[in-house]
Amino acid sequence: MGLRLPPSGFTDRTAARGGVSYASWLRRAGGLVIDLLLLYMITTLFFIVLGAFSPALHVHVLTAIILFVVLGGFSVLYATLCLTKLHGQTPGMRAMQIRCVPAVGRGSLTTAQAVVRSVTAAVIITVPRVFGPPALVMMGLYLAAYLWPLIVQRRQTWWDLAAATMVLDDRGY
Repeated sequence: MGLRLPPSGFTDRTAARGGVSYASWLRRAGGLVIDLLLLYMITTLFFIVLGAFSPALHVHVLTAIILFVVLGGFSVLYATLCLTKLHGQTPGMRAMQIRCVPAVGRGSLTTAQAVVRSVTAAVIITVPRVFGPPALVMMGLYLAAYLWPLIVQRRQTWWDLAAATMVLDDRGY
């Protein structure tokens, strides 16, 4: 039957009656862990191949810059392509049976929504790891962004809010 989308006139109070179930924080975290493991394996292979052809890559500053650019860019590309081509799911989201859909209207995510969601998430996740002393503040912002679904009714992260998306439970539909 497929995913149940919110009916027209949908509000948070009528979500349960309409059969809409927001994805739990644990399912979202599980999907993120699976996706991060996939990204880690792919970027590790990339660096193994790159290191075999470029022995000068052992300079730590250059390695950090390349890692930042490659990992950030690849994570945006990965998430954007998966969300648009796999009907709102990354492999981690598919394994956890959750799906990203537009917060308003019906249908699947637009490419623009997927790009905004991916870039916002990549900036919030990647920046704290790179920029020294303010990293503690940025890490606090990252934690606040990822824990945000625990306190809002629609369980949206900041990247969901930026892209006007929400993540729904896809089990049994």
